[in-house]
Amino acid sequence: MATDEHRRDEGLSGAAPRQHRDPTDVRPEDSDEFRDQYGYLRSYFRLRPKRYQTLQRWLNQARFGKNYDAYLEQSAIYALLTALLGVLCGLLITAVLVGDGVIASLSNPLSVRGDLTAFVGQNRVLFAGGALTAVSAGLFAAVTWYARYYYPRSVVGTRRRNIDVTLPHAITFMYALSYGGMGVVEVITVLGSAQDTYGEVANEFQMVVRDVELFGNDLYTALQNARNLTPSDNLEQFFDDLLSVLDAGGDVTVFFENQTDIYLEEARDEQTAFLETLSLLSEVFVVLFVAAPLFLIVILIVMSLLGAQTLTQVTLLVYVVMPLAMLAFLILLDTLSSPFTQSAVTLDDHHHATTGGIGRLMLLVGRDTVVAAGEQWAAGMATLLGQEPPSVDDDRHLQAQRNAYLRRRRRRHLFDALESPLAIFDRSPVLTLLLTVPLTAVWVAFAVTWGAVEPTRDAFLAAPRTATLWLVVVPLLTLTVPLSVFVERKSRRERHISRQFPDTMNALSSANKMGVPTTEALGLVAKWSSGPIEVELTKVRNDIRWNHDTARALRAFADRLRVPQLSRAIKLIAEGMRSSSDLARVLSIAADDTRNRFKIEQQRRRELSSYVAVVVIGFLVYLLVVALLTESYLQPIAAASGPTTGTEVESPISISNLPVAAYETLFFHSAIIQAFGSGLLAGKLVDNNGFSGLKYSILLVLLSTVAFTLI
Repeated sequence: MATDEHRRDEGLSGAAPRQHRDPTDVRPEDSDEFRDQYGYLRSYFRLRPKRYQTLQRWLNQARFGKNYDAYLEQSAIYALLTALLGVLCGLLITAVLVGDGVIASLSNPLSVRGDLTAFVGQNRVLFAGGALTAVSAGLFAAVTWYARYYYPRSVVGTRRRNIDVTLPHAITFMYALSYGGMGVVEVITVLGSAQDTYGEVANEFQMVVRDVELFGNDLYTALQNARNLTPSDNLEQFFDDLLSVLDAGGDVTVFFENQTDIYLEEARDEQTAFLETLSLLSEVFVVLFVAAPLFLIVILIVMSLLGAQTLTQVTLLVYVVMPLAMLAFLILLDTLSSPFTQSAVTLDDHHHATTGGIGRLMLLVGRDTVVAAGEQWAAGMATLLGQEPPSVDDDRHLQAQRNAYLRRRRRRHLFDALESPLAIFDRSPVLTLLLTVPLTAVWVAFAVTWGAVEPTRDAFLAAPRTATLWLVVVPLLTLTVPLSVFVERKSRRERHISRQFPDTMNALSSANKMGVPTTEALGLVAKWSSGPIEVELTKVRNDIRWNHDTARALRAFADRLRVPQLSRAIKLIAEGMRSSSDLARVLSIAADDTRNRFKIEQQRRRELSSYVAVVVIGFLVYLLVVALLTESYLQPIAAASGPTTGTEVESPISISNLPVAAYETLFFHSAIIQAFGSGLLAGKLVDNNGFSGLKYSILLVLLSTVAFTLI
């Protein structure tokens, strides 16, 4: 593997390699020329290419399509704008501190005295406000600048992980196409057009295609350019090996077959490193969201017992800091997991193309206009061919038959929907919110109108358990329980299909090898299959019998199942059948590819299941501590802060002004927030889907409600 860094700096996104001027070629007399052409700000960066050489490489590998000087110019402008926002924040903070008397109480911490210190003391508001404003503006500008500077690096890292994970499956796809007799250029072209299935790997090969077709480079040069630009060391090594095979005139098909196992092991190593990162983050979650909030709450409670007013700080911690921090943590996990996620794609677009052509034309100019134009065209063609034009009565009869057919079809779809009204929720569980959100609103309105509870602060302080149960817990469960049920149904169905699909493909491959026709083989395999596979294979068999298009029938099969793991396999089978008559081998390759993907996902679920217990135990510790604080601390304080007899001994600790009811409400609500966030985190860790963690959230919320109800 070559290690020359300058070779990896060449080229922009989707373009031919671009040669940058060597830093030593920048001359002093270039300054005036650059200022006239690019302005002072951009020319400052352009005159220092060596300093920003690494940034340019990140921009190229991230496919930003920008030079470093233009990117840094935009970054500087954004930093200046956020600095103005920092100035406003600094002025606002200064006004708040002045109103609270904090700045007026400041004193000189140094022993130095003199006219200067006296002047600063007399104008402490001006100097303190200026310092706060300067620090705020500088902080905002610095965060914006460095975030923009290192953002391309994070994009490069995400692309690298996506390439490393998807590369073995892409090589398997290339092997299936090459096995059928496709040339290397055609294989690369087909892979480059499959961005929806192979992600960033397809984008890398699409650059090779554009380099050949748009810029006229030969394949060897285009592969070298892609090799120098790719952020993945694994793909760089693959390009090197492919170039060697092409240069030596070796068998590309055998090369693809051998490389699959090599890079599959690399993908497993990448998955293992990712799992270690997730395990570390789960432990960080326990520290940040269990230990740290408990520590702060205890400290603030003790300070309030000593007379400090800490209710505002605890309120901000519970209702603002904790939810936003959990949301940021989930976003971080989603960002890290995005390279390992494959979304479902639509493979059979024939119906959409038909609808998008004639259907869109009817929407634009009107249905009657299109029908009339069609009738005129038919009459003209009949006259040209010497035939009798269709009569008006025949046209009306055909149109009546067509309308009757469409009415029967709509009626059949309606009856099918009425027979299985929950099917739409099985396909898209989020649609349950269309029903549960109005139902929740009706519940809250009923509870308030009926007089069971009032949505006010005083009502929560007077009866925190009742108010929280009616206005928080029940609405939350109404929203999440149906959603969780259908999410679990969909996940269980997808896992069942993913587990059964490789064996199904192997059985079809074996039947094809024995000479059994495809339609009969599908019927035989459907008999011993179970669940959705059985029904869908029967549909595929019928589709092939009626339409005589196996590839399209398989694509429609994948679209009906809507399982992301199957999209890549069906894409491989469809393209492999187009290039090869050996269906058995293509099915066997697809089965191995799907099985390897399923094993990788099973490894993640198996290794991270133990960390779900870590997250749940961490929440239970939090719940136990806040429950004990409520029962053993707040309630005795509430009892002790009753009317006094005047004979008590004065104590330096005063508990008469401690807002016990407010703290009990805050503890209860913090437990619910912790329960909901911990459940979502557990689902994100195991299944890479926050919705799958709703079942944990529901159980933990119910446990929190029961715990505080029994106190």
